[in-house]
Amino acid sequence: MTSSISAGRTDLDERTEQDWNRMIDEAVTASDPLLSNFLITRCHHLLSEALRAAIGPETGANFHSWAVWGSRKAGVTIRQEDRDQAARDATFVAGCVGGVVGLIVGGLTHQWTGLSLPVSLLVWITLGTLTGGYCGYQLARYTRRAASRRILDGNRLVLDDIGRVTACYLQYVRDAEKNPSQANFASVLETIDEMSRKSQTENLLGRAFTQYESARVEADLDRRIEAAYFGNCLAILHEHIRLQPLISQSLPFLIRKCVTERLMTFSVGEETLSVHEDVPPLDEAVFPPALRELTNPELLKFLTPPEGWDTGRSNLQQTRASDWTVLKERMGYIVNLFRTRQLESDVVAAPYDSQQFASIASGQYPARPW
Repeated sequence: MTSSISAGRTDLDERTEQDWNRMIDEAVTASDPLLSNFLITRCHHLLSEALRAAIGPETGANFHSWAVWGSRKAGVTIRQEDRDQAARDATFVAGCVGGVVGLIVGGLTHQWTGLSLPVSLLVWITLGTLTGGYCGYQLARYTRRAASRRILDGNRLVLDDIGRVTACYLQYVRDAEKNPSQANFASVLETIDEMSRKSQTENLLGRAFTQYESARVEADLDRRIEAAYFGNCLAILHEHIRLQPLISQSLPFLIRKCVTERLMTFSVGEETLSVHEDVPPLDEAVFPPALRELTNPELLKFLTPPEGWDTGRSNLQQTRASDWTVLKERMGYIVNLFRTRQLESDVVAAPYDSQQFASIASGQYPARPW
């Protein structure tokens, strides 16, 4: 089990909203796809650190803390490092399907032509297996190239979207700390609403940052942690609704379940997770103390089935995803992953060391390992 996040005041980041937006622009417009991904991952980490400082590090992870690891996983596909594994899996599955088809055709050929059954089966099973395997191999290579482009689009979309909203909120917090009497969170919500109006996600970002603000100003620590967790859930739902077309297009129908089972693994700090397995608990208590008994009625409604997103029903059972293109399955996994690890230090850890960060900031690839 990893260590939990400790309490303590952290100085606010000195970057202005304009500084953040320039950094975001640089990341999402970089012409080199690999460098763009590295810059996006770095930007998410810096935003995570700044948002933690604004809300209070004792409240745990925020959306950008999790986005760091999502972006790092996206880099694997953008660099097509998973192409060979995808090709092997697709070749095997398609070869098996082709073999079954060959078995059926061979039996029919025997009946129709009178050709010896062993010979007919041998010929058609061999042809079916080879043809299916070859088609599967070519399909996997093509889809991985297409997936690389779409995953990069999604990687850029997320930062370009919520990153700018976070920059706006961080500017508000800096101004509020300097002049509390002039703080006007309602105007921030109006700005967020204008920025996210095109997304058609029912103001989920406005609700998310309302929870982050509650986590910042609330006195009770447990309620602050619960608000931060709820903010994370609302923010990730917003992004996954926006990403739905890209996710569906990057996983062709015929291989979705295979890819979910064989390729959908990712790292959070030192921990490696597989989405086709139930979210693993960190200890016997399942959830951290502040999130064992939830009290926010809006959060309870958000989670409670059948309309809510918590497929695990607070015990982590049936939280696995069999098809990552299904929003309900993704969210069922994610809300439980977030809840179990809200206060874990691995989630807020840096994805790269200082030298790697320096290389990325200067527009160069970092030294391996990535």
